[in-house]
Amino acid sequence: MGKYIWRKVNIWFGKEATRGTAVAPDLRCPKASLDFEDQSEKVIDESSIGVIEDSFDGHVVKQWAEWNFECNVYANAIWYILLNLFGSVATTGSTGEYTHEFSVDETNQHQSLTIGLADDTQDRQFPLAMIDSAEITAETWNFVTISSDFRSKKWADASLTPSYSNDFALLWKHVQVYLADDLTGLDSASSIQATQVTLTINKNLEDVDVLGSVQPLDFCNTFFNIEWSMELLWDDATYKNIYMDGVKKAMRIEIVDNDTTLSTGHPTLIFDLANVIMTEYAKNQDNNSLIRQTLTFRWLYSMTENSMITAKLINSQSAY
Repeated sequence: MGKYIWRKVNIWFGKEATRGTAVAPDLRCPKASLDFEDQSEKVIDESSIGVIEDSFDGHVVKQWAEWNFECNVYANAIWYILLNLFGSVATTGSTGEYTHEFSVDETNQHQSLTIGLADDTQDRQFPLAMIDSAEITAETWNFVTISSDFRSKKWADASLTPSYSNDFALLWKHVQVYLADDLTGLDSASSIQATQVTLTINKNLEDVDVLGSVQPLDFCNTFFNIEWSMELLWDDATYKNIYMDGVKKAMRIEIVDNDTTLSTGHPTLIFDLANVIMTEYAKNQDNNSLIRQTLTFRWLYSMTENSMITAKLINSQSAY
């Protein structure tokens, strides 16, 4: 068994037909970083047996796996993460171009995934993979990236063959941000000249541990909350006034690769937020730098739109 570097580790995703039953992962995702480890929790028997030593036995009581997976946002591969985040998707389109509309599934068991891992020493599948939280970041001179924290069941041996397909990386230059009074107004709103944006979606997983098994029966998403921060140069008090007055807005984050054409459209990822309120406001006061302001928003459920967030993904892949 030879030595190897972490760059040789391959990651797959697959959509499970039966929750918790591993499927053959079918789309490989180039990784920027992977912090992964199998976890094993022990219980120690500290009963006294007439000696001064503090314990005499130990047992495994829980096994699972934890992941932090970071990658550039690719228009085809991101479908799996969006499905796991939102729980529901509707797909339309024709050869070469497909539109995937994601909405929040109002259940506590969103669509589960199988994660495949292969390197020089192991081929393994990890069923019942669920995202606890994900953070999408766009900043100047860089790829749009996503960092996702998963939990899953422990591994099972598999036979996997690494193979990658061309995909569409989304970049900072493709990002536009819009703010309006409501969702309808976003279509005619002017783009905000942001320098950095970060979107954080929290699923707040809860392990379902049951008697008779060292593996969790399930990982259930509980309450769903979202935060958004944005940095831009200060040029007037518009956003400070929105913060002070508690004005609620609709927001759109639009990422469109206009340099690439599919059939007629372009690789696209859009998040629409029906109702946001600014919860924090700050600006730097460095004598020697341009003044920048940082805005933090909390996303609210809109009873008018019956929605907190939706996403639209346009790519070249129909079936997953």
